[in-house]
Amino acid sequence: MDEGQILAKETLSSLSAVPSRTLLPSSPELRPDSSDSRGHGPETKSVLRDLRKVSIKRIHRSERIFQGTLLIGGLFVLALFATVLGVSLVEAWPSITRFGWSFLWTSTWNPHRHIFGAWTYIVGTFWVTGIALLFAIPIAILSSLFLSDYSPKWLVGAVSTLMEMLAGIPSIVFGAFGIIFMVPLLRDHVEPFLANTLGRHWDFFNGDAMGYGILAAGLVVGIMVIPLVATVTRDSLVMVPRETVEASYALGSTKAEMVFFVKLPAVVPGIIGSVILGFGRAIGETMAVLLLIGNQASIPTSIQDVGYTISSLLANTFTYAVIDPLYSAAEIELGLILLVISLVVNTLGRELLMKLMGGRLAGSVGGG
Repeated sequence: MDEGQILAKETLSSLSAVPSRTLLPSSPELRPDSSDSRGHGPETKSVLRDLRKVSIKRIHRSERIFQGTLLIGGLFVLALFATVLGVSLVEAWPSITRFGWSFLWTSTWNPHRHIFGAWTYIVGTFWVTGIALLFAIPIAILSSLFLSDYSPKWLVGAVSTLMEMLAGIPSIVFGAFGIIFMVPLLRDHVEPFLANTLGRHWDFFNGDAMGYGILAAGLVVGIMVIPLVATVTRDSLVMVPRETVEASYALGSTKAEMVFFVKLPAVVPGIIGSVILGFGRAIGETMAVLLLIGNQASIPTSIQDVGYTISSLLANTFTYAVIDPLYSAAEIELGLILLVISLVVNTLGRELLMKLMGGRLAGSVGGG
């Protein structure tokens, strides 16, 4: 017999010599509920139970503290909005009670006679916003299509970074750019061309070629809106499922047909969301508009006229308006009107997105 077999027999014989009670789970030494040799089993169980209760209480306490902190953070936004709305209502209440609803369609603004009407500034605000969106939306959609489907990969990152930088430039810089570049361009070339061509058929394009006015303000605000609209639209285009694109190619579509007949209809909610965001950016723009619009309280009748917006009026005259309580209340009511317009537009846009997307909003589009 070799050494391996002898070693195996010795091991089996040593295991058989172990008392059977040491291997049984019912033996007192292996039962967890039995007392040890010193008789402290129940006390140990009590200590462990107390420690477990303390640990559970601490966990519940920390959970409640964390939940309360999150609740405070969530309610802070609502409280902040309620505070802004409440303070605006209280401060604007003298103007609201005196002029009523006629404040919206009255165009006279005479602080000396205490006659105030918002219609001139509401019209100017929508003029500038409309021109900005009409200028920005086509360029933004075309640039987003280029970046999502036609641009080389090395160029996408560079252009995307430049767009983000362009969106972060202060508006006063755009205003200075408009004075230095946009106003001479419009005065010497664009506005005379519009008057000599389209102006022969429509008076809407006629006017004095000054450079300053709603056209200059709208174009500069449109440049400011382009990065926002293009970024949201590009994110929506990138989110189109690849299976849909490949199915379009499988049916024989060219790249242009795939883009215009498959991708664009699929991202209509994203485009609408980007336009809504651009509207919110354009309607409240202040400094660039203040430098370019001309700041004349008149309702524009042509694209070359000067005007006034709500935000530019507040920035230009609110320092003097605080001297007169009614004057101050009228200007705060203008700010309240601007706040309500933004709320209504964003609410309607969100509801439209909900319907278009089947009751759910994509994170990059509606934030929900």
